[in-house]
Amino acid sequence: MDYIIGIDGGGTNTIGILATSSGKCIAKFQAGPSNYHVVGTKQTHGVLKDVITNLSKHIKNMPNSSIHFCIGMAGLGRDEDKKVIGQVCDDIGIEKKRILTHDAHIALVGGTGKQEGVIVISGTGSIVYGIDRHGKEARAGGWGYLLGDEGSGYDIAIKGLQAVVRAADKRDKPTQLTDMILNKLKLNQPSDLVRWIYAAERDEIAQLSQIVFETTKTGDLRAEKIINDASSELACAVETVVSQLEFTHPFGIVLSGGNLTHQNILADKLGRWIEKSIIGGSVIFPKYDPAYGAVLLAIANI
Repeated sequence: MDYIIGIDGGGTNTIGILATSSGKCIAKFQAGPSNYHVVGTKQTHGVLKDVITNLSKHIKNMPNSSIHFCIGMAGLGRDEDKKVIGQVCDDIGIEKKRILTHDAHIALVGGTGKQEGVIVISGTGSIVYGIDRHGKEARAGGWGYLLGDEGSGYDIAIKGLQAVVRAADKRDKPTQLTDMILNKLKLNQPSDLVRWIYAAERDEIAQLSQIVFETTKTGDLRAEKIINDASSELACAVETVVSQLEFTHPFGIVLSGGNLTHQNILADKLGRWIEKSIIGGSVIFPKYDPAYGAVLLAIANI
C-alpha cells in the first residue's frame, strides 16, 4: 500500500502529515524549525528525522508498504538548496520517491486544493507564486527582508518605525504611530528605538506591523498610507505573476499569511483590487494547510 508523508518545514516549526494515497490523513506531527538557512543543516536533519520517525510509527506493522515524500521548505526552488536538503534526505534514508520544493508551492496546492492558481503570502516575509494548467511557474517577491519582501510584516513594521523617526525630526507630520509603537515597546522617546532595533530579531520587528494596522483605526494618515502601499506592492506582484501565466478560465488567488488572513483591512484592499483588475481571478482563502498541500502534490506525482 502507498502512503504519503507531506512536510512543511519552516523557520518557526515543522509540520508533517501521514496520509493514504487517497488523501486520508492518518497522523500529524509537529516539531521545531527545520529551515536550514535559519537553524543549520544539523538541526534540519534532526527535525526531519524526528518528524518522519514519529509518522512512520503508524505504519510500521504494515508489510509491503511504500512511502512517498514531499518536503516543502523556504529556498527549495533553487538548485543549490535542493542539493543541500537532498543530501540531508539521503542521510536520513529518503533516497527515492521524494519531491523537494519550496514552501510557496505546497502552500498554493494546499490553498487551492489543486496544482493551479496563484498564492499571495504576506507574513514576516512576502511572495506571490503561481502555476498554470501547463505547469508553467512564475513568482515575484520573496527576495528576503534586505532586498525586498514588500508588503510583508517586516516591510510594514520598518515603514512604521521610519514614520516615527521622520516625525521626530519634523521631516514629516506627527503620527499616532509614535505613541503606539513606543508604548508597545515600553520606550520613552523615539531615540530609544536605535538601541532597540539593533538588538531586535527580525520576527520581533515584523510583529510591530500589528501596531501599524491598529493605528489605522485611529484615522492616522501615515499608518493608512503604509497599508495602502503594502496593498499596492502585493497587487503589483500579483499582476506580474498573472501576466506570465496562461489562465483561460476562472482561477483562484489565495490570500495567505497572517497579514492577509488576520488583517481585514489589507485583505479587503487587495481583494477588491484583484476582483476589479484580474480577469478570471477570484479571491479565496486557504482550503488546506501547506503540509496537506505537500500530501496532495505527492499524490499527484505518484
